[in-house]
Amino acid sequence: MPRMRSRRAVVALLAALAAVAAPSVAASPQPASAASPTLHRTVSGWIPYWSAGTSYAVTLRNAAMFGTASPFWYAAAAGSVRSETGAGNRTMIDGLHRAGVAVVPTVTSPLSASQVAGLGADPVRRRAHVDALMRVVASRAYDGLDMNYEQMMFTTSRAQAARTRAGYTAIATDLCRRLHAARKQCVITVLGRTSDAFSVWHAKLIPAVYDYAALGAIADRVRVMAYDEHTGSTGPGPIASIGWVEDIARYTASRVAPAKVELGVPLYGRHWSGSSLVGSVTAPQAVALARSAGARVRWSATTASPRAAWTAGGQRHVVHFSDARSVAVRQALAKRYGFAGTALWAPGQEDPATWAQLRAGATW
Repeated sequence: MPRMRSRRAVVALLAALAAVAAPSVAASPQPASAASPTLHRTVSGWIPYWSAGTSYAVTLRNAAMFGTASPFWYAAAAGSVRSETGAGNRTMIDGLHRAGVAVVPTVTSPLSASQVAGLGADPVRRRAHVDALMRVVASRAYDGLDMNYEQMMFTTSRAQAARTRAGYTAIATDLCRRLHAARKQCVITVLGRTSDAFSVWHAKLIPAVYDYAALGAIADRVRVMAYDEHTGSTGPGPIASIGWVEDIARYTASRVAPAKVELGVPLYGRHWSGSSLVGSVTAPQAVALARSAGARVRWSATTASPRAAWTAGGQRHVVHFSDARSVAVRQALAKRYGFAGTALWAPGQEDPATWAQLRAGATW
Protein backbone atom coordinates (compact mmCIF):
# COMPACT_ATOMS: atom_id res chain seq x y z
CA MET A 1 0.00 0.00 0.00
CA PRO A 2 1.49 3.36 -0.85
CA ARG A 3 2.67 4.92 2.38
CA MET A 4 0.40 7.96 2.63
CA ARG A 5 0.52 7.48 6.38
CA SER A 6 4.30 7.86 6.25
CA ARG A 7 4.03 10.90 4.01
CA ARG A 8 1.64 12.99 6.07
CA ALA A 9 3.93 16.02 6.05
CA VAL A 10 2.84 17.92 2.94
CA VAL A 11 5.31 20.42 1.53
CA ALA A 12 4.27 24.06 1.31
CA LEU A 13 4.17 23.96 -2.46
CA LEU A 14 1.50 21.26 -2.39
CA ALA A 15 -0.42 22.89 0.42
CA ALA A 16 -1.23 25.78 -1.87
CA LEU A 17 -2.62 23.34 -4.39
CA ALA A 18 -4.61 21.18 -1.99
CA ALA A 19 -8.11 20.18 -2.90
CA VAL A 20 -11.21 21.37 -1.08
CA ALA A 21 -11.34 20.11 2.52
CA ALA A 22 -12.73 16.62 3.03
CA PRO A 23 -16.47 16.51 3.73
CA SER A 24 -17.65 15.08 7.03
CA VAL A 25 -19.03 11.57 7.15
CA ALA A 26 -21.74 12.70 9.56
CA ALA A 27 -24.11 12.95 6.62
CA SER A 28 -24.56 9.99 4.27
CA PRO A 29 -24.58 11.23 0.67
CA GLN A 30 -26.32 8.86 -1.65
CA PRO A 31 -24.88 7.55 -4.95
CA ALA A 32 -25.73 9.67 -7.95
CA SER A 33 -27.36 6.81 -9.79
CA ALA A 34 -28.49 3.26 -9.15
CA ALA A 35 -26.72 0.33 -10.73
CA SER A 36 -27.90 -0.48 -14.23
CA PRO A 37 -28.29 -4.05 -15.55
CA THR A 38 -25.04 -3.73 -17.54
CA LEU A 39 -22.95 -2.15 -14.79
CA HIS A 40 -21.09 -4.72 -12.72
CA ARG A 41 -19.64 -4.06 -9.27
CA THR A 42 -16.06 -4.85 -10.21
CA VAL A 43 -14.36 -2.10 -8.20
CA SER A 44 -13.09 -2.21 -4.63
CA GLY A 45 -11.60 0.77 -2.88
CA TRP A 46 -9.44 1.34 0.17
CA ILE A 47 -10.56 4.23 2.38
CA PRO A 48 -7.57 5.68 4.30
CA TYR A 49 -8.52 6.90 7.76
CA TRP A 50 -6.52 10.11 7.21
CA SER A 51 -8.77 11.09 4.27
CA ALA A 52 -11.89 9.12 5.16
CA GLY A 53 -14.41 11.87 4.47
CA THR A 54 -13.24 12.43 0.91
CA SER A 55 -12.82 8.74 0.08
CA TYR A 56 -16.20 7.85 1.55
CA ALA A 57 -18.04 10.58 -0.35
CA VAL A 58 -16.36 9.67 -3.64
CA THR A 59 -17.13 5.98 -3.13
CA LEU A 60 -20.80 6.71 -2.51
CA ARG A 61 -21.08 8.96 -5.56
CA ASN A 62 -19.82 6.06 -7.66
CA ALA A 63 -21.31 3.23 -5.61
CA ALA A 64 -22.91 1.50 -8.58
CA MET A 65 -19.43 0.26 -9.55
CA PHE A 66 -18.22 -0.66 -6.07
CA GLY A 67 -18.59 -4.14 -4.66
CA THR A 68 -16.46 -3.53 -1.58
CA ALA A 69 -15.03 -0.67 0.46
CA SER A 70 -12.19 -1.25 2.90
CA PRO A 71 -11.64 1.49 5.48
CA PHE A 72 -8.13 1.45 6.99
CA TRP A 73 -9.39 1.12 10.55
CA TYR A 74 -7.35 -1.47 12.46
CA ALA A 75 -3.78 -2.53 13.23
CA ALA A 76 -3.13 -5.98 14.69
CA ALA A 77 -0.34 -6.78 17.17
CA ALA A 78 0.32 -10.27 18.54
CA GLY A 79 -2.80 -10.62 20.70
CA SER A 80 -4.59 -7.32 20.36
CA VAL A 81 -5.93 -4.97 17.72
CA ARG A 82 -5.60 -1.17 17.80
CA SER A 83 -8.31 1.05 16.34
CA GLU A 84 -7.30 3.88 14.03
CA THR A 85 -9.05 7.26 13.88
CA GLY A 86 -12.74 6.85 13.05
CA ALA A 87 -12.71 3.08 13.30
CA GLY A 88 -16.14 1.52 13.32
CA ASN A 89 -17.96 4.67 12.20
CA ARG A 90 -21.54 3.40 11.99
CA THR A 91 -22.68 6.27 9.76
CA MET A 92 -20.11 5.24 7.19
CA ILE A 93 -20.90 1.54 7.51
CA ASP A 94 -24.64 2.14 7.18
CA GLY A 95 -24.19 4.54 4.26
CA LEU A 96 -22.10 2.04 2.32
CA HIS A 97 -24.52 -0.79 3.03
CA ARG A 98 -27.48 1.30 1.87
CA ALA A 99 -25.59 1.86 -1.38
CA GLY A 100 -25.10 -1.89 -1.80
CA VAL A 101 -21.37 -1.79 -0.98
CA ALA A 102 -19.88 -4.46 1.31
CA VAL A 103 -17.76 -3.15 4.18
CA VAL A 104 -14.58 -5.19 4.65
CA PRO A 105 -12.24 -3.16 6.88
CA THR A 106 -8.52 -3.41 6.35
CA VAL A 107 -6.34 -4.68 9.17
CA THR A 108 -2.67 -3.69 8.94
CA SER A 109 0.03 -4.91 11.30
CA PRO A 110 3.25 -3.47 12.73
CA LEU A 111 4.61 -7.00 13.26
CA SER A 112 8.08 -7.56 11.80
CA ALA A 113 9.20 -10.48 9.66
CA SER A 114 10.57 -12.40 12.67
CA GLN A 115 7.50 -11.62 14.79
CA VAL A 116 5.12 -12.96 12.15
CA ALA A 117 7.26 -16.07 11.74
CA GLY A 118 7.23 -16.74 15.49
CA LEU A 119 3.53 -15.97 15.88
CA GLY A 120 2.54 -18.25 13.03
CA ALA A 121 4.64 -21.10 14.36
CA ASP A 122 3.06 -20.98 17.84
CA PRO A 123 -0.50 -22.44 17.84
CA VAL A 124 -1.45 -20.78 21.14
CA ARG A 125 -0.27 -17.28 20.19
CA ARG A 126 -1.65 -17.70 16.67
CA ARG A 127 -5.09 -18.52 18.05
CA ALA A 128 -4.99 -15.47 20.32
CA HIS A 129 -4.12 -13.31 17.31
CA VAL A 130 -6.97 -14.73 15.24
CA ASP A 131 -9.36 -14.43 18.21
CA ALA A 132 -8.57 -10.71 18.40
CA LEU A 133 -9.29 -10.31 14.69
CA MET A 134 -12.57 -12.18 14.99
CA ARG A 135 -13.63 -9.85 17.80
CA VAL A 136 -13.13 -6.97 15.38
CA VAL A 137 -15.32 -8.50 12.69
CA ALA A 138 -18.04 -9.20 15.26
CA SER A 139 -17.93 -5.66 16.65
CA ARG A 140 -19.87 -4.08 13.78
CA ALA A 141 -21.97 -5.10 10.78
CA TYR A 142 -18.84 -5.96 8.84
CA ASP A 143 -18.87 -8.28 5.84
CA GLY A 144 -15.38 -9.63 6.43
CA LEU A 145 -11.77 -8.53 6.90
CA ASP A 146 -8.93 -7.52 4.59
CA MET A 147 -5.51 -8.66 5.85
CA ASN A 148 -2.87 -6.17 4.74
CA TYR A 149 0.29 -7.11 6.64
CA GLU A 150 3.13 -5.17 5.02
CA GLN A 151 5.80 -4.61 7.67
CA MET A 152 6.65 -8.32 7.62
CA MET A 153 8.06 -7.87 4.11
CA PHE A 154 10.98 -5.82 5.40
CA THR A 155 13.81 -8.31 5.52
CA THR A 156 16.73 -8.96 3.19
CA SER A 157 17.31 -12.47 4.56
CA ARG A 158 15.92 -15.18 2.31
CA ALA A 159 15.91 -17.66 5.19
CA GLN A 160 13.92 -15.23 7.33
CA ALA A 161 11.53 -14.57 4.44
CA ALA A 162 10.85 -18.30 4.14
CA ARG A 163 10.04 -18.55 7.85
CA THR A 164 7.83 -15.47 7.65
CA ARG A 165 6.03 -16.87 4.63
CA ALA A 166 5.20 -20.09 6.51
CA GLY A 167 4.07 -18.18 9.60
CA TYR A 168 1.88 -15.76 7.69
CA THR A 169 0.28 -18.54 5.67
CA ALA A 170 -0.61 -20.34 8.91
CA ILE A 171 -2.17 -17.18 10.38
CA ALA A 172 -4.11 -16.40 7.21
CA THR A 173 -5.33 -20.00 6.91
CA ASP A 174 -6.72 -19.99 10.43
CA LEU A 175 -8.34 -16.59 9.99
CA CYS A 176 -9.98 -17.47 6.67
CA ARG A 177 -11.41 -20.66 8.14
CA ARG A 178 -12.88 -18.75 11.07
CA LEU A 179 -14.27 -16.01 8.83
CA HIS A 180 -15.87 -18.55 6.53
CA ALA A 181 -17.42 -20.34 9.48
CA ALA A 182 -18.95 -16.98 10.45
CA ARG A 183 -20.09 -16.44 6.85
CA LYS A 184 -17.71 -13.51 6.37
CA GLN A 185 -15.35 -12.67 3.52
CA CYS A 186 -11.62 -13.29 3.81
CA VAL A 187 -9.64 -10.84 1.69
CA ILE A 188 -5.83 -10.88 1.58
CA THR A 189 -3.78 -8.02 0.17
CA VAL A 190 -0.33 -8.85 -1.18
CA LEU A 191 2.56 -6.99 -2.76
CA GLY A 192 2.96 -7.47 -6.48
CA ARG A 193 5.26 -10.31 -7.49
CA THR A 194 6.61 -11.27 -10.91
CA SER A 195 8.26 -14.63 -10.16
CA ASP A 196 8.82 -17.37 -7.59
CA ALA A 197 12.26 -15.96 -6.71
CA PHE A 198 13.03 -14.81 -3.16
CA SER A 199 14.59 -11.65 -4.57
CA VAL A 200 15.21 -8.51 -2.53
CA TRP A 201 13.20 -5.61 -3.94
CA HIS A 202 13.98 -1.91 -3.53
CA ALA A 203 17.02 -3.05 -1.51
CA LYS A 204 14.91 -3.62 1.61
CA LEU A 205 12.14 -6.19 1.28
CA ILE A 206 11.26 -9.61 -0.12
CA PRO A 207 7.82 -9.94 -1.81
CA ALA A 208 8.03 -13.75 -1.63
CA VAL A 209 6.85 -13.60 2.00
CA TYR A 210 3.44 -13.87 0.31
CA ASP A 211 2.77 -17.41 -0.89
CA TYR A 212 0.38 -16.61 -3.73
CA ALA A 213 -0.75 -20.16 -4.35
CA ALA A 214 -1.45 -20.96 -0.69
CA LEU A 215 -3.16 -17.63 0.02
CA GLY A 216 -5.19 -17.83 -3.17
CA ALA A 217 -6.47 -21.27 -2.17
CA ILE A 218 -7.90 -20.05 1.14
CA ALA A 219 -9.02 -16.46 0.43
CA ASP A 220 -12.19 -15.22 -1.22
CA ARG A 221 -10.23 -12.38 -2.81
CA VAL A 222 -6.53 -11.68 -3.30
CA ARG A 223 -5.78 -8.01 -3.88
CA VAL A 224 -2.46 -7.47 -5.62
CA MET A 225 -0.79 -4.09 -5.06
CA ALA A 226 0.48 -3.49 -8.58
CA TYR A 227 2.01 -0.10 -7.83
CA ASP A 228 4.93 1.59 -6.03
CA GLU A 229 7.33 0.49 -8.75
CA HIS A 230 9.23 3.71 -8.03
CA THR A 231 9.38 5.23 -4.55
CA GLY A 232 11.69 7.35 -2.46
CA SER A 233 14.23 4.52 -2.42
CA THR A 234 14.43 4.15 -6.20
CA GLY A 235 14.55 7.64 -7.69
CA PRO A 236 12.11 9.07 -10.25
CA GLY A 237 9.98 6.78 -12.37
CA PRO A 238 6.43 5.65 -13.08
CA ILE A 239 4.21 4.48 -10.23
CA ALA A 240 3.29 1.35 -12.18
CA SER A 241 4.57 1.00 -15.73
CA ILE A 242 2.26 -1.14 -17.82
CA GLY A 243 4.91 -3.74 -18.69
CA TRP A 244 5.68 -4.29 -15.03
CA VAL A 245 1.97 -4.49 -14.18
CA GLU A 246 1.48 -7.06 -16.94
CA ASP A 247 4.33 -9.15 -15.50
CA ILE A 248 2.58 -9.06 -12.12
CA ALA A 249 -0.76 -10.00 -13.69
CA ARG A 250 0.76 -12.88 -15.62
CA TYR A 251 2.49 -14.31 -12.56
CA THR A 252 -0.58 -13.85 -10.37
CA ALA A 253 -2.83 -15.64 -12.87
CA SER A 254 -0.42 -18.58 -12.83
CA ARG A 255 -0.70 -18.98 -9.06
CA VAL A 256 -4.19 -17.76 -8.08
CA ALA A 257 -7.54 -18.49 -9.71
CA PRO A 258 -8.11 -15.32 -11.78
CA ALA A 259 -11.74 -15.05 -10.63
CA LYS A 260 -10.40 -14.42 -7.09
CA VAL A 261 -7.97 -11.65 -8.04
CA GLU A 262 -8.42 -7.89 -7.76
CA LEU A 263 -5.69 -5.90 -9.51
CA GLY A 264 -4.53 -2.99 -7.37
CA VAL A 265 -4.58 0.23 -9.39
CA PRO A 266 -3.02 3.53 -8.22
CA LEU A 267 -4.95 6.79 -8.47
CA TYR A 268 -2.12 8.97 -7.11
CA GLY A 269 1.24 10.32 -8.22
CA ARG A 270 4.66 11.30 -6.92
CA HIS A 271 6.77 14.42 -7.24
CA TRP A 272 10.57 14.27 -7.37
CA SER A 273 13.14 17.05 -7.19
CA GLY A 274 16.32 15.69 -8.68
CA SER A 275 16.63 12.16 -7.30
CA SER A 276 14.81 13.00 -4.06
CA LEU A 277 11.15 12.30 -3.47
CA VAL A 278 9.28 15.48 -2.50
CA GLY A 279 6.09 13.58 -1.72
CA SER A 280 2.93 11.97 -2.97
CA VAL A 281 0.33 13.98 -4.87
CA THR A 282 -3.20 13.47 -6.04
CA ALA A 283 -3.79 13.47 -9.79
CA PRO A 284 -5.25 17.03 -9.73
CA GLN A 285 -2.28 18.23 -7.66
CA ALA A 286 0.13 16.72 -10.21
CA VAL A 287 -1.58 18.61 -13.04
CA ALA A 288 -1.62 21.82 -11.00
CA LEU A 289 2.09 21.50 -10.24
CA ALA A 290 2.88 21.12 -13.92
CA ARG A 291 0.72 24.08 -14.88
CA SER A 292 2.21 26.31 -12.21
CA ALA A 293 5.66 25.53 -13.61
CA GLY A 294 4.57 26.02 -17.23
CA ALA A 295 5.28 22.36 -17.96
CA ARG A 296 3.35 20.17 -20.34
CA VAL A 297 1.81 16.90 -19.21
CA ARG A 298 2.82 14.20 -21.67
CA TRP A 299 1.46 10.70 -22.13
CA SER A 300 4.01 7.87 -22.28
CA ALA A 301 2.97 4.98 -24.48
CA THR A 302 5.81 2.95 -22.96
CA THR A 303 4.56 3.21 -19.39
CA ALA A 304 0.87 3.91 -20.21
CA SER A 305 0.84 6.83 -17.78
CA PRO A 306 1.30 10.62 -17.79
CA ARG A 307 4.27 12.64 -16.55
CA ALA A 308 5.50 16.22 -16.54
CA ALA A 309 9.01 17.60 -16.07
CA TRP A 310 10.45 21.08 -15.54
CA THR A 311 13.41 22.92 -14.04
CA ALA A 312 13.06 25.31 -11.12
CA GLY A 313 15.84 26.92 -9.08
CA GLY A 314 18.39 24.93 -11.02
CA GLN A 315 16.76 21.65 -9.99
CA ARG A 316 15.02 19.18 -12.26
CA HIS A 317 11.47 18.28 -11.17
CA VAL A 318 9.23 15.49 -12.43
CA VAL A 319 5.80 14.16 -11.54
CA HIS A 320 4.58 10.70 -12.50
CA PHE A 321 0.91 10.05 -11.83
CA SER A 322 -2.30 8.29 -12.85
CA ASP A 323 -5.10 9.75 -14.91
CA ALA A 324 -8.37 8.43 -16.33
CA ARG A 325 -6.62 6.94 -19.35
CA SER A 326 -3.97 5.09 -17.34
CA VAL A 327 -6.62 3.65 -15.01
CA ALA A 328 -8.69 2.50 -17.99
CA VAL A 329 -5.66 0.72 -19.48
CA ARG A 330 -5.11 -1.20 -16.24
CA GLN A 331 -8.80 -1.99 -15.93
CA ALA A 332 -8.70 -3.46 -19.43
CA LEU A 333 -5.65 -5.54 -18.47
CA ALA A 334 -7.51 -6.92 -15.45
CA LYS A 335 -10.44 -7.87 -17.68
CA ARG A 336 -8.13 -9.53 -20.20
CA TYR A 337 -6.69 -11.78 -17.48
CA GLY A 338 -10.16 -12.70 -16.23
CA PHE A 339 -9.67 -11.04 -12.84
CA ALA A 340 -12.61 -10.27 -10.58
CA GLY A 341 -11.95 -6.54 -10.87
CA THR A 342 -9.77 -3.73 -9.63
CA ALA A 343 -8.86 -2.41 -6.18
CA LEU A 344 -8.25 1.34 -6.10
CA TRP A 345 -5.78 3.20 -3.94
CA ALA A 346 -7.51 5.41 -3.11
CA PRO A 347 -10.82 7.14 -4.02
CA GLY A 348 -10.46 10.90 -3.70
CA GLN A 349 -6.99 11.09 -5.26
CA GLU A 350 -8.08 10.49 -8.85
CA ASP A 351 -8.41 12.44 -12.05
CA PRO A 352 -12.13 13.36 -11.98
CA ALA A 353 -12.61 11.78 -15.42
CA THR A 354 -11.59 8.39 -14.00
CA TRP A 355 -15.12 7.41 -13.00
CA ALA A 356 -16.53 7.80 -16.49
CA GLN A 357 -13.71 5.63 -17.83
CA LEU A 358 -14.29 2.96 -15.20
CA ARG A 359 -18.01 3.04 -15.81
CA ALA A 360 -17.47 2.57 -19.55
CA GLY A 361 -15.31 -0.51 -18.88
CA ALA A 362 -17.42 -2.02 -16.12
CA THR A 363 -19.34 -4.48 -18.32
CA TRP A 364 -17.07 -7.30 -17.05
